[in-house]
Amino acid sequence: MRRAKRNDGHLPRNARPLEVEIMHIGGRGDGIGTASYTHKYETKEYTVFVPASLPGEIVRAQPLSINAQGIKARILELQRQSDDRQTPGCNSFPACGGCNFQHWSRPAIASWKQDLVAHFMSRHDLSPDDMRPMQSSPPASRRRATFQIKRLQDSAIVGFHERNSHHIVAPDGCVILEPALVDLQSALHDFASQHLDAGTVLTAHANLLDNGICVLLSGLAKWPSSLLAALTDWAGTPRFAGAPLARLSVGDGHTPMLLFAPTPAEIRFGDICIDPPAGAFLQATRHGEASLQAAVAEITTGASRVIDLFAGCGTLSVPLVSHLTHLLAVEQDGDSLATLKAGANKAKLGARVKTMQRDLMNAPIQPVDLDTFDAAIIDPPRNGAAAQCAELALSQIPVIAMVSCNPATFARDAETLTYSGYRLDWMQVIDQFLFSNHLEIVARFSKIKT
Repeated sequence: MRRAKRNDGHLPRNARPLEVEIMHIGGRGDGIGTASYTHKYETKEYTVFVPASLPGEIVRAQPLSINAQGIKARILELQRQSDDRQTPGCNSFPACGGCNFQHWSRPAIASWKQDLVAHFMSRHDLSPDDMRPMQSSPPASRRRATFQIKRLQDSAIVGFHERNSHHIVAPDGCVILEPALVDLQSALHDFASQHLDAGTVLTAHANLLDNGICVLLSGLAKWPSSLLAALTDWAGTPRFAGAPLARLSVGDGHTPMLLFAPTPAEIRFGDICIDPPAGAFLQATRHGEASLQAAVAEITTGASRVIDLFAGCGTLSVPLVSHLTHLLAVEQDGDSLATLKAGANKAKLGARVKTMQRDLMNAPIQPVDLDTFDAAIIDPPRNGAAAQCAELALSQIPVIAMVSCNPATFARDAETLTYSGYRLDWMQVIDQFLFSNHLEIVARFSKIKT
């Protein structure tokens, strides 16, 4: 039998270690430096990516893989340590993929995130009239988690994927999750150990709502009736110290099977109470959500007709409804729109709310329709909203509130608006992703009067 060829990118375990000085932290959170290295009998300078390292440190590192971008390596020894290094609060760092920066002081992380945003803004020659101070969510405040579950031969593991790996790490002493979700992790472990067959792999999407935890389990093409019965019994037995289980559903796709919901799941946005779909996208922390809502409310002050693009369940626009005459929420996911509308109807504000199911990436709202509104809210996914921003740029909407989780696409889309007659009045970084490389941006754009 012929032996399979080694993937050219992966280096052998006994590959020669290298020494590298870390010059800066890249956008994905790795320390980056350069080093001379010999590979396939050729010696040259490579860019080296080292997780859990900091600027100014000199590390002895084990190369793991090599490609056109450079060498990925892991720390073997810290030969010179940064003054900004701190002891991680979680024993699973850096193996757990949930955090990049537990070894870095919070002031240094905040400075790096603001510099990262400034870097992408400068690429597009953009500068806001006012750069507001950054806001950061506190530890133990993450209310959203996606747990990976695997039944092993003798036990089970519930946790998060290692970075760039399918290996699951069960965090010990997680410092970012709300305590109720830490309790859920433990409860899922107990259930998996008792009821799942060896080799079974599931994913649990968990949202901590106002009246408990909503859990959506996925991963099986067919759910055995015995497993469904066990899940229903498990959900109905009081076991969660931090918060009750508000809803349990299983399945993939848009129509999961509901197993347990003693009362409607609830999250309140202003005067309206929403029952979000299972697995719905929510802001990562209550603090981050409140900060974004307050910023959007300030930006849209005085508007009576508002359009919310990529509306989701209405996190940013629904709190405004009692002060509006008309809200149009535009979103591709019909379940989220139905939830939004039902909440408005229940609060007797439904006459002010209209919804439109639409793929804004491929069918953006046109200027002739946008011009009927006093303000727009836009909160696109990570790849931004190039097509929709091109149409917004041609509109006469007086003010735009833009929220983004990606500084690169935010800067690109902001350039589109400013090039066509909008002023970037102010912007703010909101960090609800503690110890990670992720962040949120909120900004106000106003139409320049000619």
